[in-house]
Amino acid sequence: MVHLSVAIARFAETLFWGIAQAAGLALIGGATGIAALLIGWRMMRRRR
Repeated sequence: MVHLSVAIARFAETLFWGIAQAAGLALIGGATGIAALLIGWRMMRRRR
């Protein structure tokens, strides 16, 4: 019985870290995309 609860706890922990990592990557990707768009927009405005 104890072995099963340990297995469930490890699975939950792995799942949590997987979700946290995916969310972090999405956040970094989104921030990078927004920064790239802002830089591109400023460069376009500067040329005119």
